[in-house]
Amino acid sequence: MAKIEALIDEAGAFAEKGKILEAITCFKKARSKLVHTDPVKVAAAIEDEHRKLNQESADFEQRAKMLSSKAKAIRKAVVVSDSLGLPRGAPGSKTEASKLEMTASGLILEAILKTGSASVQPLCRRYGTTAFMLEALHSRADCKNADVLIHIGLNDCVVRMFMEDQRLALSTLAAEVRQKIVKFAQDYRGPLVESDLEHTYTPLPVYERRLEEAANLARSKGARSVTFVTIIQPPTKFGAKTPHMSWSFNRFNMVLYDVAKRERCHLIDMDRLCWEQGTQITLSPDGMHLSAAGHALMAEKFITLVKV
Repeated sequence: MAKIEALIDEAGAFAEKGKILEAITCFKKARSKLVHTDPVKVAAAIEDEHRKLNQESADFEQRAKMLSSKAKAIRKAVVVSDSLGLPRGAPGSKTEASKLEMTASGLILEAILKTGSASVQPLCRRYGTTAFMLEALHSRADCKNADVLIHIGLNDCVVRMFMEDQRLALSTLAAEVRQKIVKFAQDYRGPLVESDLEHTYTPLPVYERRLEEAANLARSKGARSVTFVTIIQPPTKFGAKTPHMSWSFNRFNMVLYDVAKRERCHLIDMDRLCWEQGTQITLSPDGMHLSAAGHALMAEKFITLVKV
């Protein structure tokens, strides 16, 4: 930990002198050492977070199962998403989707239940990436005769200050050291992003390959249809400290467009729809997640595409 603190102090000293490149170099060296400070504690932090996130996903899936028809479903949908697919906001909130029934999964279930016995299987996980998407489709998704909706990619494409293990490793440090590292990342976010636009969870070629695999996997498991949803760009105010934010999002969305066309999948351009309808209406106050209106908009477009 002493080495990390020395490096982040050195980064701060360089930055104060206007030597930003040298400062960033020191910061990156400190960041690379985070997961090695106490491997046992880091592994425990990762395991604990995964357990909590997996439990949240399982609870959401179980709630949808309880609301689905008890009889064999005539119409089925599988929804694969990250935190954008999960409930958000305080219970009873009118502007955010605060319970399953207000999310796209719940609204899709409500619509297809009108046609007879129906079920929706939401496979949604906070911090989920396309790696989660493939694992969920492979091991848990009941795709046979189902319409599959895939809305994922935000976590894949965002330029990161820290990778997942580094972010969790921060929690194992002394508070003073952790605060120094986080403050530097906040203060110099712009130059850090500029220095490494590929510091994302998922390289673009890997993202493309995973989307292709997802379409083929869902179909191999008997999916009736596959629909991809574009990544929603946050409001422009978020771009102030994140250089080239639109470029980063757009290049991933263009790959998604190409894969959807090549693999003959449906596509919902949720990014365009949210901006057309107004992000202040379709997104929650955090500017990242869907509001109740945003969930309703996505469910409406999906229901139309799959001809419920």
